[in-house]
Amino acid sequence: MFDQVVFAGGGGRCIWQIGFWESVVDEIQLSPRVVSAVSAGGLVAGLLLIGREQQAVDYVRSVFSTNRKNIYWSNLFRQEAVFPQYAICRNGIRQLFENGPQALQGVAELRLAVSHPPAWMYGPLALTFGAVIYYADKGFPRNLHSMAATKLGFRQTFYRAQDCSNMDELEHLILSSSCTPPFTPRLQLNGREILDGGIVDNVPVGGLDTVEGRVLILLTNRFRNFPDCFTQRRGTQLWTYVQPSKPLPIKVWDFTNPEAVMETLEIGRADGRAVIKSLKGAVSLGMGLQECPESSTQI
Repeated sequence: MFDQVVFAGGGGRCIWQIGFWESVVDEIQLSPRVVSAVSAGGLVAGLLLIGREQQAVDYVRSVFSTNRKNIYWSNLFRQEAVFPQYAICRNGIRQLFENGPQALQGVAELRLAVSHPPAWMYGPLALTFGAVIYYADKGFPRNLHSMAATKLGFRQTFYRAQDCSNMDELEHLILSSSCTPPFTPRLQLNGREILDGGIVDNVPVGGLDTVEGRVLILLTNRFRNFPDCFTQRRGTQLWTYVQPSKPLPIKVWDFTNPEAVMETLEIGRADGRAVIKSLKGAVSLGMGLQECPESSTQI
């Protein structure tokens, strides 16, 4: 039904995408050719494509159960990390992608987004502007596709996960797509400083092929001015957006709450079932398998 799928970023909120995917993948025979993703959405997308979603949930629950804080201020004067999130993500990638990039051969082409600051914006200045845009979009989502970073000269680039030649390269690409200091260290990719791909667009439709077809877009933020599921035509494509039906209990960088992980997962599963029910309702009325209703709201 859908030729391409987009996974928005959102840190812990991307657990919702796992629950949604589990509910719909068999019902609508979801087997995309291309997946465009960013940040934690890229990690989740890769694990879903290789069938490691349950192991991912188990890992997150286990680690969150033993991690007591999101910030360890006492480590400021030690060699240990102040923010535990980077190590948790890095170790998870190592454990869950057992066969490295080889595991991604034969599944959908996975394209991960990173952001490049403009040439005139060096080091700390790029980090400052990037952080302001990132946290504003995460904390106060208004438009599905933000243009603030693009207007400042930031650019989004996509890299194929399947082009990684070893585990180190795959790990670095996924972490680069999620690079958000101070939660992560400053990173470079191919000799250039990069930031979280979601700074330019947290819903990375720029990685899609432009060929005719249907696109499923999985959000992680709750946009109150849009329905839970809606479709908009973009040229020869139909883009179907699905968002959480309620604000998710888990926070983007909160790695201490295993209960919120399961609540978020269950919301995703319920939302997936609701979408399937809506689609089957259209079939029972003799309308055929339909997309979610079209929306004229400006995105």
